[in-house]
Amino acid sequence: MNDLHLFGGVVNAPAFLPSEVIESCTTYREAVRVAWAHRRIKAMTKRSLAERTECYPSHVSDYLHEDDKPARRNLPADKVPAFSAAVGNWGVQQWLNRQSRLTILEEVIAQRAA
Repeated sequence: MNDLHLFGGVVNAPAFLPSEVIESCTTYREAVRVAWAHRRIKAMTKRSLAERTECYPSHVSDYLHEDDKPARRNLPADKVPAFSAAVGNWGVQQWLNRQSRLTILEEVIAQRAA
């Protein structure tokens, strides 16, 4: 059900990161870096991430840079799905859900009630 079937093989859909990994993140930028650190393809470079997410390589470097200077760019919201598909995990979305204290099930229930 969570597999993407392709000619010659299967690519797994993004995975969930352990709760303790997500709980260790205190900022959005940290959640992005943690998702990158837990990427499925360890040999993936920042340049190939930029290609997969249709971002400029210099912007990707900013998203993943260790310092959190105000001049650094953040991963834009519209790039989060592509980022998650590229790194192979839902880390950023999991962190955002925890920040809003909203579970996916609660969201579905609210939509159905509306």
